[in-house]
Amino acid sequence: AEVAIHRAVASGEPSHVAKYAFQLAQTFNTFYHDYPVIHEQDPERRTFLLWMTEYFRSQLHRVLDVLGIQVPEYM
Repeated sequence: AEVAIHRAVASGEPSHVAKYAFQLAQTFNTFYHDYPVIHEQDPERRTFLLWMTEYFRSQLHRVLDVLGIQVPEYM
């Protein structure tokens, strides 16, 4: 996120942040498709997958906040 924000500020192009947000959402979609957290039986692996899910969520929330986009509480 920091790199995209830095590029946007340096170039005066907020589209860098928007493109990063889109790429992040696509990456999470692929991740969740490949590793369906809800069906994971191994507790240790599930904990890790939940952590990854939270990481994606927090990064996307941060980027959308920079763009001034309100994030819904539930989707």
